[in-house]
Amino acid sequence: MEERDIGLLIKRLADKIKISVDVLLKEQGITFSQTLVIGFLYSQSGSATQKEIEDHLQVSHPTVVGIISRLEKNGFVSCHTDQKDRRNKIVCATDKALNTVDAMSVGKRQMEERLTKGLSEEELAEFRRIINIFCENI
Repeated sequence: MEERDIGLLIKRLADKIKISVDVLLKEQGITFSQTLVIGFLYSQSGSATQKEIEDHLQVSHPTVVGIISRLEKNGFVSCHTDQKDRRNKIVCATDKALNTVDAMSVGKRQMEERLTKGLSEEELAEFRRIINIFCENI
């Protein structure tokens, strides 16, 4: 890999973060992708439509269906049809999911500390600024 290939460097970093977070969360029985859904549900007072989850995560319908299916199978969420609009599927966090929020926060904090070790506040601010420019450009 050429060190100047920014896209590959970003992907490599994202892959390493995902793998590391998955290892940290393994004992909770959840994956990085699943924590994103649980975190979103938590921010939405415990429930959201499947479409809202798709929009928040910016992923495809089949991807969210797979994540929710695994979460439901493992007791982290329950799902039901919206009585007001039967086209919508409501996803609700269970107590089991809400009890993992603290562990998720600890894992996130540990990963952030590991990731930013040795960087000054100014370097972090510059990195955030550049990443935001990348996102806006795409």
